[in-house]
Amino acid sequence: MLGVLAVVVLAVGALLLSMAEVESARTACLSGERSLSTGLLLYTQDHDGRLPPPDYQADGRWRSWLDISAPYLTSERIAVCPANRADGAVKAHHGYKYPYTYALNERFFGVFSPGPFPLENLEIAPQTAMLVEGGAFRGSRAPATRDGLWSLSTYADTAEWPWAYRSPHDGRMNVAAADGHVVTVKVAHYTPAGHDRLYGRLGGVVYNWNGGHPNGDTGGPPRE
Repeated sequence: MLGVLAVVVLAVGALLLSMAEVESARTACLSGERSLSTGLLLYTQDHDGRLPPPDYQADGRWRSWLDISAPYLTSERIAVCPANRADGAVKAHHGYKYPYTYALNERFFGVFSPGPFPLENLEIAPQTAMLVEGGAFRGSRAPATRDGLWSLSTYADTAEWPWAYRSPHDGRMNVAAADGHVVTVKVAHYTPAGHDRLYGRLGGVVYNWNGGHPNGDTGGPPRE
């Protein structure tokens, strides 16, 4: 009887330890993403309220939004979630190295206006995703790199690229909204059925764009 009790105690202890480790990793990643979003908002103050372009070319090389916003960030390390790393990964579309966790919402550039979208024109910033967890992925779509890994520096949609935007924190992901606050959400759509790719819900009360309301019109229900 005592032997059975000891096994149960050990099993419960191991489970609690695992849960504590998951929560610790989530909190650490949440802190880094919060610092990253703060740096991006500082960038907008010097650039007419606009976020950096998702990709750009300089000296014949493709670079990401992280490169151009680097002077506003406390450290490159805040762009890496320890529980969702992308070591050795390259950007899926342009092939440059992108060993970072977070993806910038692509809707802030060239979707609703030519070039970068002014944050002041966004009616429901607290419910609009700015940074989404990505990380590395592999498979038939991966290039023949040393590690065979891709990553995405921009966020398109969880239903369009479900393998690219994972939920590493016990089935949840961290998301930074356009007002700078960061939350942990359960992704609402990993399949396209019933989902609006442009405006629809990412998770919780955070949406792909403008709280799920085109033009900020809250007279009806948000797009799912």
